[in-house]
Amino acid sequence: MEARPSQILEFFNGTKQMLVPLFQRPYEWGPNEWETLWADLLEQYERTEEESVASHFTGAIVTAPARSVPVGVSKYLVIDGQQRLTTVTILICAMRSLFEPGTKEYRKLTRLLVNEDDDGLDHFKLLPTQPDRAAFQALIAATPQADTRFTHAFEFFQKKLAGTDSDGAPINSERLATAVQSRLTVVAIHLGDTDDPYLIFESLNAKGTPLTQADLVRNYLLLRLHSNAQQKAYEEAWLPMQAALPGEHLTEFMRQYLMMNGEEVAKSAIYTVLKKRLLDVQDSAIAGELLRMQKASVLYANIVGLTAPTDATLGKGLARLQRWDIATANPFILKLLLAHSRAEVSTTDVASSIALIESFVVRRAVCAVPTNQLKRIFLSITKDMPASGIPQWLSKTLASGSSGRRWPKDDEFKDALLRYRAYAQPTARCKFLLESIEEHHGHKEPAAFVNATIEHVMPQTLTDEWRSMLGDNVTDIHEQWVDLLGNLTLTGYNSELSNSPFPTKKQLLSDSHFEMNKWIAGREKWTEVELRERTELVFAKTKEIWPRPAE
Repeated sequence: MEARPSQILEFFNGTKQMLVPLFQRPYEWGPNEWETLWADLLEQYERTEEESVASHFTGAIVTAPARSVPVGVSKYLVIDGQQRLTTVTILICAMRSLFEPGTKEYRKLTRLLVNEDDDGLDHFKLLPTQPDRAAFQALIAATPQADTRFTHAFEFFQKKLAGTDSDGAPINSERLATAVQSRLTVVAIHLGDTDDPYLIFESLNAKGTPLTQADLVRNYLLLRLHSNAQQKAYEEAWLPMQAALPGEHLTEFMRQYLMMNGEEVAKSAIYTVLKKRLLDVQDSAIAGELLRMQKASVLYANIVGLTAPTDATLGKGLARLQRWDIATANPFILKLLLAHSRAEVSTTDVASSIALIESFVVRRAVCAVPTNQLKRIFLSITKDMPASGIPQWLSKTLASGSSGRRWPKDDEFKDALLRYRAYAQPTARCKFLLESIEEHHGHKEPAAFVNATIEHVMPQTLTDEWRSMLGDNVTDIHEQWVDLLGNLTLTGYNSELSNSPFPTKKQLLSDSHFEMNKWIAGREKWTEVELRERTELVFAKTKEIWPRPAE
């Protein structure tokens, strides 16, 4: 590693290219940063030769040799300082606009911007990230595009150049060029071939806008490729993955992807774990690893509901798991879907396995089995997943658990329904249970759930009519039953039903399109007796919807 003071224009002299890696952030500096740079430059501009004892340091620029084929211009990766280099380039463009094309001054400034004897991308001294290239190259060609950050910066500096110094005198272009060339100094840190640029990325994670774990993974993978291969890998693998998994989804996917071997990975350790696993992988194989990751990301988007699978059966099963929000199962589901994508597991076996997981987690939730073992359970089955016979193996494995790993049997499940306050759970889960019960009736023209809401048959607030019907121990009965599944249903008449007496509710429910309401409408009253009978009916349905294998 070499670190030394350097005039910033040294980065623009000679035939070379400063390459901002495709995976770096785009140009982000705005008026505040432009103003700061101009103030620094103006301070140096106004100093006399006698006052210019020391150069003005404007920060550090970190570069490293780019992996490239041995033809064309010498290329260097800009690991840090790309915002400053880009802004100075824009300033040079603004200074060049003061002169007529073809003049000596115009050509001199142009030579700082381009490699005159090279074509294509090699023509440019600085090459920003891909999303910025069109606007940047138009500016270098003196045909700036409208309403881009580059154009706004260009116009900012044009205005400054047409203004005055602190004494009110017009800016002298030659004197300003001297200040830029000899008095704007940076600390140039150039990594050698044996230095590890990834360590620099890790250190940069602690300053400025923090790099996410996904950022670090992206940087590591793409920097292991030759610069000529980076763009293809970026466009074919990284960009589609980034588009399919916006925001935090991308980082979380990488965590789940790494946990497919059954090892837990902390959110803060994603980059470290991936880097360790790929240390012995040849650089030539990294592009393939990126493509495998991208294919897995498509399936992960299915799992979390960002996209729908092409197979409707699998789509329904995944959507049900998503509604229950059982993310701890995602490494196993991802591994299962990847095997399915390779035709190693049938669609029927995948659907059966998803249904088994749903039954396992629903029964445990109703029976209040602590969730602290779920992560270990699912990581264990992810690690041990066999190549064939997966549903049979999964059923036997999950049913063999005891205590905190148990899959509750029918007796425990039935007893738990008398205590499980479904309405006190997340609304999405409560509605999921009721919708599943309704669907299990198998009506040929099922009612739509879009506008349906959860209704308490015995209302949350008792009226005199309800107190009279419930009889003795009304307070205890209400407390015990009000939020249980036996007292809940789905209806589109929630506002009309409210705290109405049971005869009124009965009449409205008799007109309901939901099958579950027909039994309720057939009762003459709604007391603890009916609540127990309804719970028996609910249990009869739920044990079939979420079955447990017999031992």
